[in-house]
Amino acid sequence: MQFRRPSGATPQLPFLRTMAGRRFVKQAAIVIAAFAVGYLITVFWLFPAPFFSSQHAVPRVVDLGVTEARQKLEAQGMRFRIEDQETDPSVPKNAVVRQDPPPGVVVPPNTVVSLVLSDGPPDVAVPDVAGFPRPLAERVLKAAGFQLGRTDTLPSANDRGIVVQTRPGPGVGRPAGTAIELVVSSGKADLTVPSMVGLTLVEARARLAEIGLGVGVVSTRAVSGRPDGIVLEQRPAAGTRTGRGTKVDLIVAGKS
Repeated sequence: MQFRRPSGATPQLPFLRTMAGRRFVKQAAIVIAAFAVGYLITVFWLFPAPFFSSQHAVPRVVDLGVTEARQKLEAQGMRFRIEDQETDPSVPKNAVVRQDPPPGVVVPPNTVVSLVLSDGPPDVAVPDVAGFPRPLAERVLKAAGFQLGRTDTLPSANDRGIVVQTRPGPGVGRPAGTAIELVVSSGKADLTVPSMVGLTLVEARARLAEIGLGVGVVSTRAVSGRPDGIVLEQRPAAGTRTGRGTKVDLIVAGKS
């Protein structure tokens, strides 16, 4: 057996037709409206982000270069300001080390995001290798993260091949990878450089070899009235005290 409501009939609630019922409906409507207003105010105050589509979460720009970080922030309607730079062993120079506000924070348009950029790895102190044999000094410098630069020789009180000093000196801070020059002893300064001026190159070479010295760089200079191959100048000069094995640079007459 099926029950069908008579056509056009509406349910009747006699209570709502009374004065007390109408008062009840009015009070209920006021309570519901007050609750809705209070809820919306609370949500707007505590959780504004879902209701403002113009707001965005701050993107992560840490480890990015300053140009890429700026582009990423501006794409979200934000601005940036560089606050400071600090050394960092792992972040490349001019990349972002820190940001404020941090990533994920929802902010209004035109918010300024403060950035701290990397100044690159901290400087490394040049180790003191004076008195070390040259091969050991080179290994120590490489282990400290430096490259090897030019090596000069200098007569000293040390034996031949012993490091006299570095350039820059020990304790000076330099970025890793900097080329460090070595000054190495050419031996004790127990020899006097003889004069080579006026000798032929062959004669000069033989004379230097007799006393334990050698010929270094040979360059030529055109001089009228002097036959080719005659020594015009020398470095170090005659009379200089030097060590065994020192190389003497010569300038000889010839076509320049």
